[in-house]
Amino acid sequence: MSRMNSLPGSLTERKAFTLQEFSAAMSDQYKMTSPQIAYDLQKRLDTGALVRLGWNQYTVELSKPRYAPHYSDLADEIAGIIEGAYVGLDFQISELILLNEFMNHLIAHNTVFVFAENDFQNYVFDTLKQAYPGRVMLRPGVKQYYQYLQEDMIVILRLPTESPKGFDKLWHIRLEKLIVEFLTDKLIRRIVPEGEKETIIQGAFDTYLMDTNTMVRYAKRKGAESKFRQAMAAYEVTDL
Repeated sequence: MSRMNSLPGSLTERKAFTLQEFSAAMSDQYKMTSPQIAYDLQKRLDTGALVRLGWNQYTVELSKPRYAPHYSDLADEIAGIIEGAYVGLDFQISELILLNEFMNHLIAHNTVFVFAENDFQNYVFDTLKQAYPGRVMLRPGVKQYYQYLQEDMIVILRLPTESPKGFDKLWHIRLEKLIVEFLTDKLIRRIVPEGEKETIIQGAFDTYLMDTNTMVRYAKRKGAESKFRQAMAAYEVTDL
């Protein structure tokens, strides 16, 4: 059996492993050099023999599908406007109705959240308020949000550095980020019904492949790691 078709048992027996663990195992079993290991890893990723879960996390096969957000026409339209106006801008889009997949009581009134780089939030706000007058808010507090709330409201928020990127498109929201936001964000955690949060988390972990390392790293980038861990522990998710 060729090296490309055989992984050391120390890797196949693990749910996930790091690049360092892959390199050590391949070096021990096959005496491969660093360039050979890098080539071998890339070939496995290209053929689907290995799957990258997140930053420095790999697995042999996906036991569950990756989450793919199904956006509203409005969200897609907003993304097109931003991409056309600000080439190369780092931004991501989420919306409340994405959570309906996991909830018992569906959200009827949608809000689209646009996360933009810190120095460009005002520019995005100015552009979108021209396209959607009266429906765009910039970093609102809870009171302001509910005071001016209407159907298909658009809220501009800060995008923390090193936020996890989407798989199909960079601006797509990762499910890991979606969960961290509704557990820790000052505004979003007040909007998502408290009684639905456990159902959402359970549904997410039961249905999709979840990278808990990505969740913890992102919470840390937001300065909310402690809050995130406490919230997850309250819902009996402790494998972080």
